[in-house]
Amino acid sequence: MVRWRRMASAALSAAVVTGALAGCQIGSGDPGAGAGSESAPDEITIHEGGPESPIVDGLTVPNGAVQLGPLARYRSTRIIEAYQPDLTVALTRQGVSDAVSAARNNPDGMLQPTPPDITKSGRPDDDTFALLEEPPPADVTVALIRIDADSSAGKSETVQALVAQIAALLPDAGVDPDDFGSYCTVVDERVTGCELEVEGVTADDRTLAISMFVDPGDPQTRISAPSTLTRPVMEVRVQDLSDPRVARSVADDATPPTEPGPVGADLDDVIWPAMDTQAPADTPLLNGWVAPEGTVILLSSFQPEFVTLHVPSSSEAREIARSYVESLAPDVPVTLDSYEGLNEVDVTFSATAPDGERAVATHVITARGNYVMLFHTPAS
Repeated sequence: MVRWRRMASAALSAAVVTGALAGCQIGSGDPGAGAGSESAPDEITIHEGGPESPIVDGLTVPNGAVQLGPLARYRSTRIIEAYQPDLTVALTRQGVSDAVSAARNNPDGMLQPTPPDITKSGRPDDDTFALLEEPPPADVTVALIRIDADSSAGKSETVQALVAQIAALLPDAGVDPDDFGSYCTVVDERVTGCELEVEGVTADDRTLAISMFVDPGDPQTRISAPSTLTRPVMEVRVQDLSDPRVARSVADDATPPTEPGPVGADLDDVIWPAMDTQAPADTPLLNGWVAPEGTVILLSSFQPEFVTLHVPSSSEAREIARSYVESLAPDVPVTLDSYEGLNEVDVTFSATAPDGERAVATHVITARGNYVMLFHTPAS
């Protein structure tokens, strides 16, 4: 893949690389051609997070579950658009400054054979907003989690513990961890899935939208998604909806959520259906996408639709993320934003079709290697 430099002239019109790309339906292709190989258990477990790994805003991975790979962090369209004017001004100033420096270095006004490029300083994965004194935060954080508790009651308690954390963080959101049926669907005493989407205000007056989805596997076929180790999987997504300027000023002083109390619901009669096997690595996912050869699927889900991969090289990881999003639909603009955190860089491609279908891919560059998180939201 050709690594790019962000040129000021292009960035003046958008904070991110954007273009109408002629593509095809997501995941189109031959599943048998170059599909990924089966991930061995030890290839997966070495990428597990530690006990009670922090997610964001005081939320942690609950006991009985593990996070696979790093968190995905990225900026929403709302944040990008809010800071776009600031970036435009900064890029203009940089261009003027570079032009003045060039004039000083050429007082006689002689024609230069090759004019110098005006680029952002640093490596290609610099933060998109690095020219700003205070780059905007990544307001979206996603954790992809496998539930490892052995018993049905243990699995229910793991989900309930996460819901209790959400209830404590957003006390006005009306979340009741004891009401298991309000966020998990139980049919004939068997859990077929869990879904919780809430919005509320934290103790430090920030508005958050939090979603939690759990995929236990297909209860009809008794097959779970690839690399789940036949266990339920969970997606936790947190988005800060507060004003970005205000959010930055209070983020360091954010108050952790009140420690949730014990959950008292009796879940002995709730059964999590056992899966006989997991789907092979070449199973079409994400509306038909198939993992490419040489990648390791760390975790995936049928509903919600996500895949997290460990990829050998940065260039390959970037190409997987880019090509996945580009294939959403013909002539759909693709947005690229790079967020530089403390110990990692998250490069996110995203696109939304006119009917609401959405594809997001985040390439996370860490000291432990390159990870790619792919997400698909069906048409609304």
